[in-house]
Amino acid sequence: MKRLFCAFLALTLVLALAACGKKQAEAPDLNAYFTGQQEKYGEDNFPALMDLTQDETAMEMYYPGLKDYELKQSVIQMPMINAVPFELALVECAKESDVEAVKGILQARIDYQIENGAFYPMTLEGWEKAELIVNGNVVALIVGSDMQADMVSDFNALF
Repeated sequence: MKRLFCAFLALTLVLALAACGKKQAEAPDLNAYFTGQQEKYGEDNFPALMDLTQDETAMEMYYPGLKDYELKQSVIQMPMINAVPFELALVECAKESDVEAVKGILQARIDYQIENGAFYPMTLEGWEKAELIVNGNVVALIVGSDMQADMVSDFNALF
């Protein structure tokens, strides 16, 4: 009887531990976040943007090496005029092991803009305040001028 009871307790413990196991949360829809931000701020406050995910050459020029990683989702938008301190790069890595490398690519973009790319004081200031966020397999670069704090807050609220 004691053996049966011990076996029952052991099974209960195993099942309890399995139920508490870490589950990978599903990433939010990054395109829905982007579209929501466009709607929230409107045309007057949101700059005219180009979608880098539609131009492989431009993608490689601004985010070298990013194409080498499998991404489940990607939204990469930058202004058509480089004097505007604004850019969004939102990516979900297919593999957890790629997150740090992708984060490094986005950080390299920030570093380049601060050291070489931002020619105007307002643009340089915007890039110096750039936010790089990692949540699970999602890596985000948000440069958003006056809207940045709210955009970061809205992004963090997705998780």
